[in-house]
Amino acid sequence: MTIKKHFKLLAYSFISWLTFYIIGLPDYYQHWYFWLKVASLPGLTLLFFPVTRYMLNAFWRDGRHLINSCWLALYFTLPLFIYDYILLAWYKDLGIQFVFPYFYLSFFYFSFWVQFPYIGRKMEREDKESKNSRVHT
Repeated sequence: MTIKKHFKLLAYSFISWLTFYIIGLPDYYQHWYFWLKVASLPGLTLLFFPVTRYMLNAFWRDGRHLINSCWLALYFTLPLFIYDYILLAWYKDLGIQFVFPYFYLSFFYFSFWVQFPYIGRKMEREDKESKNSRVHT
């Protein structure tokens, strides 16, 4: 992957983080009811299925969806964790314990490592099946 793509992914991840942060103002979703925070997790997870497919198709043209999905997972977990750590653990002085009251953020630090590779692998299988069906027709 080129350096330019690394920087693009880093920029996209920062813009995504900033957008979610701004939407969650004034206190990064802490003012939401607990049930609403919990209910939003499956909704956002489902939203990321088509978004991930779109990003994998738009950002890479090499058909290596599984590997590329791992790059997406890396750029949409590690930098976001670092931004959250700087804001919550360091600036707001919550320490690493911020992961508990902000569980709805912590959920995605892990779920993307399951969800994105799953989508990438599924896309690779679909590509393989599509190629096989074209060969047999």
